[in-house]
This record gives sequence, C-alpha cells and structure tokens, in this order.
Amino acid sequence: MFKKTISALFAACIMIIGAAAAGSVYPVQRTDIDGVTRYGYLDEDGQTALPFSYIQAGEFAACGLAAVENDQWQTAVIDRTGHIVVDYTEAPVSVEFSDDAIAYRYADHSVYYTLSGNKIGSYAGAEGFFEDGLLLCKSPASGLYSYVTKDGATAFAGEFEEAGAFSNGRALVCTTDGQYLAIDTEGKTIYTLDSNIQPSYMTIFGEDTVVLSNGTNQALYSLSKGEYLTDFLYKTISEFHDGAAMVCQVNRWGLMDTTGKLLTEPTYYYLSYMGEGLYAARSEDGSASAVDVYGNIAYRVNSYVGGFNELRYGLSWHGTADGSLIFFKKNGGYFASLKNAENPTLLSENVVRVTQDGTLKYINLSTGKTLFEQPKSFDLGSGITAKTVHYEKFLGYQADGTEHGWDVDFPEISGLADAKVQKSINDAIRAFFLKGPSVTAEYEALEGSYGASIEGSVLVVWANCISGKGAGSSVWNNSLAFDLRTGEQYQISDLLVSGYMDTVKQLLPAEHAIYLYSFPRMSEQGVTYYYNEYESETRRAYTESYLLTFEQLGDAVDRDSACYLALHTAYTKPSATVAGFSDVPVSHWAASYIQTVSERGLMQGADGKFRPDDAITTAEVCATVARSQQLPDAEATMEGINPNAWYAPEVSAVEAAGLLDGLTEGFQPETVMTRADAMQLFANVLVSQGETLPDEQTITQTLAAYSDAASIPADRRAAVVLCMRKGLVKGYEDGTLRPQGSFTRAEFAKLLTLI
Repeated sequence: MFKKTISALFAACIMIIGAAAAGSVYPVQRTDIDGVTRYGYLDEDGQTALPFSYIQAGEFAACGLAAVENDQWQTAVIDRTGHIVVDYTEAPVSVEFSDDAIAYRYADHSVYYTLSGNKIGSYAGAEGFFEDGLLLCKSPASGLYSYVTKDGATAFAGEFEEAGAFSNGRALVCTTDGQYLAIDTEGKTIYTLDSNIQPSYMTIFGEDTVVLSNGTNQALYSLSKGEYLTDFLYKTISEFHDGAAMVCQVNRWGLMDTTGKLLTEPTYYYLSYMGEGLYAARSEDGSASAVDVYGNIAYRVNSYVGGFNELRYGLSWHGTADGSLIFFKKNGGYFASLKNAENPTLLSENVVRVTQDGTLKYINLSTGKTLFEQPKSFDLGSGITAKTVHYEKFLGYQADGTEHGWDVDFPEISGLADAKVQKSINDAIRAFFLKGPSVTAEYEALEGSYGASIEGSVLVVWANCISGKGAGSSVWNNSLAFDLRTGEQYQISDLLVSGYMDTVKQLLPAEHAIYLYSFPRMSEQGVTYYYNEYESETRRAYTESYLLTFEQLGDAVDRDSACYLALHTAYTKPSATVAGFSDVPVSHWAASYIQTVSERGLMQGADGKFRPDDAITTAEVCATVARSQQLPDAEATMEGINPNAWYAPEVSAVEAAGLLDGLTEGFQPETVMTRADAMQLFANVLVSQGETLPDEQTITQTLAAYSDAASIPADRRAAVVLCMRKGLVKGYEDGTLRPQGSFTRAEFAKLLTLI
C-alpha cells in the first residue's frame, strides 16, 4: 500500500510557524509531470539548498527549524542543513515553534520536543508553550482548564472556565462560578477582580497590566496597584505588541503603552500592527503610512491598492492601481517594484514569492532575477510536449473574505504528427478539466494541477486536485487515456474482459468496500486503483494507491484488445534525434532524460553518439557525480589511478569529497559499475546532503519483497534501501533487484535527473 497526501497548492500546507528568522533558505514548490507537488529549499541565488524531496515544507522559524512532510503523510522537523531533528511520525494538525520548544498539535493533545529533538511529553488539550514551568491545558472531557508540569502532573488543584498562560509568575483565570482572579504558580489568589468587570484578554501585559471591559468600553488596570490606569474611554484596546497597544476612541485610533500613557493620540481612521514595531495607518486625507509607536512616519503613499499587511525581514509592500507591487523598507524608503504581480509573500530579506502574469515565481528583489518558476511545459518524450494552461473560475467570497472558486492547471498537447488527432485530444482534455469531478462539484472550490505520461502509444492524463475546502473536501484524480495514433479514448472496459471486477476485488485490500476504490488509471505495467479519503478536522484529504500488474490481473486482461496492444507498442513519429546524438531518436524512451543531462553538461557522447544501451563504467559514474554536485578539484590524484586518464580529475574529486566511502578497495574505474556499487555511491551523496541511512528493521522489511535480496553485499544493503526510499531505483517486475547487474547509460541518465 502506498499512501500519498495531495499537495496541489502551497496553501494546503498544514505547517504553522512562528516569526520567521532572518535567513536566506526558503521553501519552494514545484509540480512535476507526475502531477505531484514537491518542496525543496533554495538560497538567494536560486541554488538548491535542500532537494525537492518533501510533499510539504514550511518556512524556517526563528529557532532555525522547519516542519516538513513526506509522501506517507508523516511529519518531521529539520534544521537548515536538512538534518532531521524530530523523526517522521504521524502528521499532526499543525506544528508550532517557540524559542525553546516544538509542539506537534493533534486534535485532542499536543506532543512537545526540545529544539534538539528530545521528547518532553504528551499533554491532553495543551495550548501554547510552557511558561514559568507550567503548561495550560483544556480537558477534552470537561472543557475546563488546568495547569500541568513537564512530567504531566497537575501543578495545583483547581479547574477553570477560562485561563491564560503564566507571565512573570502570574496568570488570569476565571473560576467555575464566574469569578476572575490573578493567581501565582502555586495556584494562590493574588488579586480578585470586581464582579462586574471582566478581562478582554486572559493575558497579563508588561509587569501587571490587564485590559478590562465593562461591556461597552475598555480600560487598563494595574493588578499590583489595584487601580485603573485609564478610565473606560476606549471602544477598543488591542493586545499589546512590544509594549504598545492600539486604542480606538470616538472612531479614531492611536497607541498606548502598558502604563496607560498615550504614545500617539487617536487621530487615525485605521490602525493595524504590521510587526517589528511598525503600524499600518490610514489618515483623514486617504493616505496610507507605516508609522512607529510615536506616530513617526517610516513610509507614506497617497494612493495604494491593498498591502501594508505585515512586516517581514524588514520589508512590507502595497499594490498600485496599475497592477504593480511596491516594496518598502522598515526604516522608510522604496526598495523594489514588480509589474503585473499579486499575492506576495516575503521569504527573506531579498526574496519574494508572487504570482506574476499568472505564474508562481520566486524573485530576488535586489537583482530583479527570477530564481525559480513553475515550468510552463513538460517534454513527455517522443517529441510530444504538454503545455500548462491555467484556468480560474470565480464563485464568490468566503466568510473570511477570501475568494472562492476554481484554480486549476491542465495540459495542452503538441508535437503529434496528425493535427486532427491532436485537436480532438486537446478538446477532450479541456472539457474534462472544465467540467470537474461532478455536477455538484462545479459549485465547490477546485484547486490543483495535472499529471501526464506516455504509456506505449497511449497518452494518459490525470487530475491531481482538491475538490471543496476544509472538512469534507476530497481528492479528484480521475484520468483519461488516448491512443496517440488515432485519438481514440480508451476506458478500463476496453482493456479488461467482462466480469473483471471479480478479479480486481480479490486483489484489492478488503479493508475498504470495493465501490470506494475509484478512478482506475492504466499504464504499461497494469491498472492502478485509488482509495481517496476525505479531509477531516484532524487530517488532510489523501490517497492510497494500489497497482495491479497485468501479471496479477491474469485472464482478466484482454491481451488482444487495441488498448492493450497500444499500451505495449512504442509511439513513433518522423525520425528526429536528441541533442545531436545520431543514436538517440526523439522516440527513444530516455530521450527527455538524455536531453536534460546533455544540456546540463552531466553526460557526454563521442563521435556524435551517446551509446544509450552501453553499460556505464565506474569512471563515467564518478564523472557525472562530480559534475552534478559541482565538486571542487582535488589537491592530489586518487591513489592507484592513472593521473593522465581522462577521468582522473573527476574520480579524484569524488574521492576527496568522501563519496567513494566503501568503494575504494579494489577500485577499478574502467570496469562496468554494478547496480549495488552505484547505489552505494548515490547513498553517499544523499548522506552528504543530510539524509540518514535506514535502520536494520527498515532494511529487512524493504528487502523482504525481493527474491534476490540475499545477493546484495552486506555492506551495500543500507545504501540500496536508502536509494529505493528516495525513489532513485526500484525493483523489476519479476520481483528482483539485480544488484550485480549494471545500468545502461540511458538508465543512468534518468537516474541523474532524480537526484
């Protein structure tokens, strides 16, 4: 069973982070041709800092950690090097960070860890973090609050209707009979509030200041002095940020400190906290400004469209009437601008994620350089290209003010020899995506992308979308299949014989009713069935997929059908070659991979030929690794090899980088490299990037499915399993791994594009 969470949009990410730390490593999303969105981390030059190997990834918090998710719906916490601090475990509803702890929030409990990854404990109904050594918890059974210590023991007797976290040894609580108190860490009452007054927030600000309400207006009150610091003059007193709160008096806004002193008189039509000590202010003349607590203007503009929402990394932004975005600095002044851009998110002091001209981009504001953008087309092989078409449909606004509608990508195919066939296929694809999952779903939100592959002479296209929002939303991954030669659209019934469901039912796990397995997708290997689980309050919508091979399906397959024959007949078109290699036609199964490695300078041919079917040698493998990892030259030639050999510099660089660990004994660069040795080399690369070798239990469980696992050298088993878990290699259909076999140069070109 393979369980995969849907990841069509960044907005679906469940990771919740605190104030982001200044830094230059940020998460980037990329949707591949398989329709799956994966995340990696880039630096401010657009170079890959951490590989695109996560299904979800959050920004790094101020403590230097981030939450990531794998394709098995498990969550881990990593540091900036990719090292796993908290190992992958069942995905929580959210992950939160403080200055000294990590919290995994589940529906009814939270699990806390230190920043070094040590488990502190699990606490039912926990809220916030430990303050003054105590944690506020709300009982899932009674709904009442209490405080616990790190060992899980109740700190003191007493349960409360309302309660706040401790600050400076005190907390506000409301007893079960409605009395508001201030208590110390032993549960003793320090202050009792008047019965007709109640706190606006269960928080003590500054030394001992609370915000009180008389039901109409608000005032500040000092607990230690037992007196009001202000009269009930204000319609609103916000929570305090860095010692200042926004106050509203007679429909005008100003700023006040915790002693009740007005820092800025209420003169603004609007105020909101942006962060880092600045406030967005709107004046009577219609201008918008970023001001400090004393009303000093850091930035001002007479005309703007949106923005001034928050300050991150010392920057904020606003829109203009012509569709541009203006970015300005905390200390005032213009920083940069972008045309035809919207939905900005600042990711570092220089990098912003925006949608520009309908494309999601990551841009360095200092240089104006686009560091990364989602590919607008994919090469499917055989000279066929899938160009991404974006479709939006506005359905209205939700209660929180966000737009509600469709935001979907689908492919437009080009490169077919027959223009009529190409048009009929594209018309069917467009109609499929614009119709959506069902008639009723047309009125629900739909967000996501697509996947596509060529299986023999069959083009398979599928949706990878989420239909609906929040609890009850579901995965839509239905598919289409077309004969590339005729344009005929195939159904599963064209591939399997009558009564095939009896066989399918026996092969699929019985844990779900058969009618819940939907959207079967055909391929050269067989038919994949999907079980799609709805989103709930504790998990996102996800998919379990089950490949039923043609061997498993047996007599249920109509092997004489046009569909089966098309799946097993390579698509060919007028002859053309790839990257100038006379022995690599565009119809070659590895054409796109060879094109990629050739363009990146990772693999080369000789005399106009690539030799795709030749077994790759150890020297050639080392050379490609040195180039792909951009390894510096070694100070000396590796011992035992000819310093005049063409491969000497690359092999020496790989050895100097420690990537030949476990391979140097009996090292013979000019011989064919075994699959086991190649996997050891790639495992060394992965480990150098922060991956961890699997434990013995994982190794044993993974290799149990392969009949020739015993032929894997003992010192290669961990490397083989790591490569398998990262998707670099997989077994053959006959249930073998063939560790003593070799990779062809074409196979190795494909492998190179995955690392």
